[in-house]
Amino acid sequence: MTIPQLARSRVSVLDVPVDLLPRTGVESWLQSVMTSGNDPRCRHLVTLNPEYVMAADRDDDFRKALREADLAVPDGVGITLAMRWLRRRRSSDGPFDRVTGVDVTEIVAAIGAANRVPVFLLGAGPGVAAVAAGRLSARHPGFVLAGTWGGGTASPSDDAQALALIRASGAVVVLVAYGAPGQIHWIARNQEVLAASGVRLAIGVGGALDFIAGTVRRAPAWVRRAGFEWLYRLLREPWRWRRQLVLPRFALRVAMAGVRQRLGARRSASPGV
Repeated sequence: MTIPQLARSRVSVLDVPVDLLPRTGVESWLQSVMTSGNDPRCRHLVTLNPEYVMAADRDDDFRKALREADLAVPDGVGITLAMRWLRRRRSSDGPFDRVTGVDVTEIVAAIGAANRVPVFLLGAGPGVAAVAAGRLSARHPGFVLAGTWGGGTASPSDDAQALALIRASGAVVVLVAYGAPGQIHWIARNQEVLAASGVRLAIGVGGALDFIAGTVRRAPAWVRRAGFEWLYRLLREPWRWRRQLVLPRFALRVAMAGVRQRLGARRSASPGV
């Protein structure tokens, strides 16, 4: 199976690109990447949220890594709202869905189980990845766990050991749970080495393994659908309030960008301009 060339229907959210794809399109892309033996590269999927976008504004290397990712899907509800506000509707644009880190992890586990693709879980707290792997195996019979390692960090000083474990495991997919921006830097820095080790896909999944393992309680489905998962987490983990300060700044900048975009479009459409 060859990896499909994506029709790059994208929108830029404050200079960070994100793809306009429905969940089925994301699933199809993942299926192709995970089961293709024809592409020697290691692909990078990013699950984009407002914190990523705001961090990219301060970190040139982080912004570069996000821009160079093979696929970027909207994770945070703030990103999906920004996409609807900022995109210029074109006939080529189709529907798109929010696909979270937990969603991506479950999709990867399902595809991996169906096709016997080994998956390595890197990061999270001690023992978390092993518990998450057990739950993924229960939900997706046939899931192939290549290995786990929760003893390292996103620091370059831990790269050699992590890469040696991944190479020895025979993993085709690596899910990295080091949090942002560390997990993105880790993947970008090690992409070529991962490819040489036979890894075809690397994804930063943030706190997904904690949610799956049950060490962090996820918001109920109705809260997630309403777009208030951030508030639920803030109420349960008040120490996150400093991190949440980026949300109003993100919303304000997106609103201003949309207004400028519309004013520019009106000027261009005015007679004599």
